[in-house]
Amino acid sequence: MTSVAIRIKELEDDELEEFIELWCERVGAGYHLVERIGQANDKGRDVVGFVTAAKHEGPWHLYQCKRKTLRSTLGVAEALGELGKVFYHHSEGAYRTLPEQYFFVAPRGVAGPLQDLIFNPSDLKAALLSKWDQHCAGYITGRRKVPLTPELRALIEAYDFGAVSHLSAAGLAKHPASSKALTMVLGLPPGDAPEGTVPQAICQEEMEYIDQLRQVYAEARGSAFATADDVLADGEHGSHLREQRTRFFDAASFRAFHRDNTSIEALVAFEREVYFGVIDVYRQAHTSRLERVGAIMRHAAMMPCAIKGKLARVPVRQGMCHHLANEGQMKWIP
Repeated sequence: MTSVAIRIKELEDDELEEFIELWCERVGAGYHLVERIGQANDKGRDVVGFVTAAKHEGPWHLYQCKRKTLRSTLGVAEALGELGKVFYHHSEGAYRTLPEQYFFVAPRGVAGPLQDLIFNPSDLKAALLSKWDQHCAGYITGRRKVPLTPELRALIEAYDFGAVSHLSAAGLAKHPASSKALTMVLGLPPGDAPEGTVPQAICQEEMEYIDQLRQVYAEARGSAFATADDVLADGEHGSHLREQRTRFFDAASFRAFHRDNTSIEALVAFEREVYFGVIDVYRQAHTSRLERVGAIMRHAAMMPCAIKGKLARVPVRQGMCHHLANEGQMKWIP
């Protein structure tokens, strides 16, 4: 993760905000909505995660991105200035509530004195009050100096500064919510999708291709199978059908993983690659429909289909063919 952390440190301002936006969409905070605001006049907000549909009238989390140059860290003065912005803009009505959680996103870390303040919330509150004139009054807006009014002082004194924390490059690099951002922003290959879990009973999502295979097996046997369960109980074709279900759910797990960790566009491109890789084999003449299924499984196993530069496992490539059958693009029984 060391090299990944270095690359996060090197992100430009817009890239860092995009990274955190994607990170927030994945982090286990259950956000109702994530918004990337960062720009001039963002009122102290780069990325926000709204916990409920009430948005700024309910609980929300604020992510303030602070990209620093080589050998520099986020210091006390700048951090206090950013905190001052939040209390000021809240007092001006830009947002009805103060953030329930406030994160300084500082890939290169925070300076020791600032870390001490963050780790001692009452000291951070005291520093903001005592150093307002020094670090906040002239920082909040370029139009005028902002004095520490009784209203602002009351807001600061009432706020729980235990809500303030920071995120570094090292922490972001190893956080599981970073996987999509690492792929989309840094271009890193995605990790491995977990293997699929095959339910004991045939379920609704696999019903279409299973029923097609039921007819394929019936044709091969020369007599009908009334149900898929009858196929599973058959000594000749039962194990074959169980293997197809394993492939199907491996591909289903792959799909779910890459919807969350790469992009819909990358997943669509992968599925298109599988389709065009096997469709000519599908259209060839075969001695039976079961032989056609086998030929396609053998061909799919040899295809070098990849997503974002990472080769997919053999069962995934094979299972994707059953998804094509399930969705009507390449039926086992036309």
